[in-house]
Amino acid sequence: MERALAFLKTALPEDWAAYPQTLFEDFAAHASMLRQTAPWCRELSREAFEQYVLCPRVNDEDLSPHRALFYSQLWDRVKDLSQEEAALEVNRWCHEQASYQAQDDRTASPLTVYRCGSGRCGEESAFLVAALRSVGLPARQVYAPRWSHCDDNHAWVEVLCHGKWRFLGACEPEPVLDRGWFNTAASRAMLVHSRTFGPVTDLALHGAPLGRAGQALYHNQTARYAHTKLYTFRAEPGEVVTLEVLNEARFCPIAALTADKKGKVKVELGVGDLHLTTGEKEAFCHGETQDGAELAQAAPCPDWTPFDFRAPVDAPVNPAPLDEEQRRQRAAVLAAGAVKRQERMAGWYDEEKAAKYPAQQPLLRAARGNFDEIYAFLSKDKDPLRPMLLSVLSDKDFRDATAELLEAHLERARPWAGKYVREVFRRFILCPRVAFERLTDWSVPQPGPVGEVIALRKQGVPAALRPVDGAVLVWREGQLVPKEPEECGKVLFWKGPSEQYTYRQNWSVDRWTGDMWKPLKFTDRAWYKNRLMAQLPAGRYRVLTALRLPAGDQFANRLEFTLWPGEEKEVFLALRDCELTDLITPRSLPLPELAEQGDKNTLLLWLEEGAEPTEHILNELSAALPRFRALDIRVIFFLRGRGAEQQATLAHLLSQWPEVEVAYPEWAYQVETVARHLGLDPDKPPLAVVRDKNGMAAYGCCGYQVGMADLLGRILEQI
Repeated sequence: MERALAFLKTALPEDWAAYPQTLFEDFAAHASMLRQTAPWCRELSREAFEQYVLCPRVNDEDLSPHRALFYSQLWDRVKDLSQEEAALEVNRWCHEQASYQAQDDRTASPLTVYRCGSGRCGEESAFLVAALRSVGLPARQVYAPRWSHCDDNHAWVEVLCHGKWRFLGACEPEPVLDRGWFNTAASRAMLVHSRTFGPVTDLALHGAPLGRAGQALYHNQTARYAHTKLYTFRAEPGEVVTLEVLNEARFCPIAALTADKKGKVKVELGVGDLHLTTGEKEAFCHGETQDGAELAQAAPCPDWTPFDFRAPVDAPVNPAPLDEEQRRQRAAVLAAGAVKRQERMAGWYDEEKAAKYPAQQPLLRAARGNFDEIYAFLSKDKDPLRPMLLSVLSDKDFRDATAELLEAHLERARPWAGKYVREVFRRFILCPRVAFERLTDWSVPQPGPVGEVIALRKQGVPAALRPVDGAVLVWREGQLVPKEPEECGKVLFWKGPSEQYTYRQNWSVDRWTGDMWKPLKFTDRAWYKNRLMAQLPAGRYRVLTALRLPAGDQFANRLEFTLWPGEEKEVFLALRDCELTDLITPRSLPLPELAEQGDKNTLLLWLEEGAEPTEHILNELSAALPRFRALDIRVIFFLRGRGAEQQATLAHLLSQWPEVEVAYPEWAYQVETVARHLGLDPDKPPLAVVRDKNGMAAYGCCGYQVGMADLLGRILEQI
């Protein structure tokens, strides 16, 4: 017990200062019990036990007292199983408790994910790791910080079984290990890493170190998921080289590595393109043709400067096909788990109590498993500041804020309740949230701009962070103004009348801070017709635009400009064009029954009858029917079940197009498997794939965009 506490204090100094010691005592006691009672825990080395069972931290999640609760629900389910089967069973339990839901960037605790039934992938994977560790199974989160082939990232879980790391998708139970929807995506990763905390010596266990940030030491796991190569980058000795990939139309960091005494950085990564920076120096490294690059002074880009950015190709590094019986088991487990989760979630909401507060019922429902805490705060008395405080919380705050914490903020803000108009007081003094930080009672000072805003609000000064760049704003003379004086100019961004620009999808803006480019946050709501006006501090700016091709590669553009004080500058956004041939990139199909070779090209369409996107594509196909019937092709419609073909729009098209073949597959399984394999979104049907005569996917797309049928027709004509 004492040794366990000593490890936690050494490994997690920041957490040790931020959380009560009793929390760490609980973790130490529970892990010590597992060391004595769990057979798979007894056989671990001391270092593996400390890092992957005892340690309560997984990533940047809020810590929570969850181990005993999870153990009480899991131990009887896993105690008689092998390590591999126990890991799969823990994941089934996690699926019964929580499912994926897009949420804000603050990482909720494992206890919050359990109580509220959802989380994003980083939260789900931290939840699964916590559950595995609660029964003594050594586990860690692994993370692709940014994909190169699509605008996203992902986290999953590894569990140590008999000395070998095996992987699984969090809250996404499969019948076998080393399988998840991300198998293909991971084979295209430039970097996959994990974390340890505190000193480590067994690098064979943890992986090659990548560098330390705060409490965490990062380890390279890429070679187990993707084809890799060794790169050597050259900079000045001691310089920190940031490795970036083009994601969301901006250069996103995936690692920061320090050059050795010879000015070299050596690292094993996926085979794709990188952008390297250190201060004002940069370099591009094209992975297919280069094993390294030397950083040099960046060339100015006063005009739009094109560049290509290539993603790694997919590779069957971890193939994991399921047979028919395994598919059936998987579907049954997913369905049963969803029912259990929905039943459990329905039990948290107290209709009788909520009826007393009709105006706050949506907030109480948002609290989910935290209903009692939010209700306790709201119902303490009839103070109108109580519902006002609740009205400024985020959805995630409702799920983990305690009545005690909310009470502390109510009392903290009360003296200034009558000093400002209601909305100013509500948003900029009463509100306990500044950005995506962990909510506290503000008794411990916090660093940076968030800490500045907190200090001001504690003194009764309305304050906030400017959304576009995070600068501290204070309330003066009836408006929010920068805390520190600044000289500004205006930038008017223009786009073409028919062009669609979505921020952090196909364009972005950065500002030079003096030592790095800092991304700005614009909102698409700011567009008025074809222009967007932004008032920005004087300085240097960089604009990137990116057109992502179906195979994941990007055609990008780059422009830099200086904004002088008082200047009004116009910037005409420029998105690069592509040829039809750029869209055709044959790739394998993941299911043998779909990779059929033949003497005809084939249009495969997974349709969601009656849904608006499917209605649109069916109408476009009807309008272009003579063109498609003139092509020497096969057409297969995959429907969700028998009877779907009777839906009016679909039935009309089928009556006019008798050559169409209709199939009733495991629709959801096929859509998920094919879409994920091709880097598409399975949650946005219809899914369309053009299959060539060799059984390869020449083109694929999900969802509906105007002109989709015309594009499919042109691609079929081209191939």
